[in-house]
Amino acid sequence: MQLVVFTVVLILPSFLSGESYRTIDEISNPCEGYLLEGGHLSCSMKDSTYVGYNLKKCTVICANGEGQKLPEGICGKDELECTSDREKELEAWYLKVQKKV
Repeated sequence: MQLVVFTVVLILPSFLSGESYRTIDEISNPCEGYLLEGGHLSCSMKDSTYVGYNLKKCTVICANGEGQKLPEGICGKDELECTSDREKELEAWYLKVQKKV
């Protein structure tokens, strides 16, 4: 019984603040947030789970090996530099993926 109470005490605040399995990954800027959410949606449409993204290949990576193309404007570097233009591109990409669901 104590273990159950302890677990609820640890997990409940996360759910109350709107956390979900999608927000467990570390997000350091809005661009990564759009990549993460869009990645989860696009991989779930392919009956898979989101693994990550590869900026050099310009794709979202799904567990089943399938991918989703990312907007060309954000790719080509090892690291995601989240400028306002890139954020707008990723937001538009995310909304496009969301409409397909």
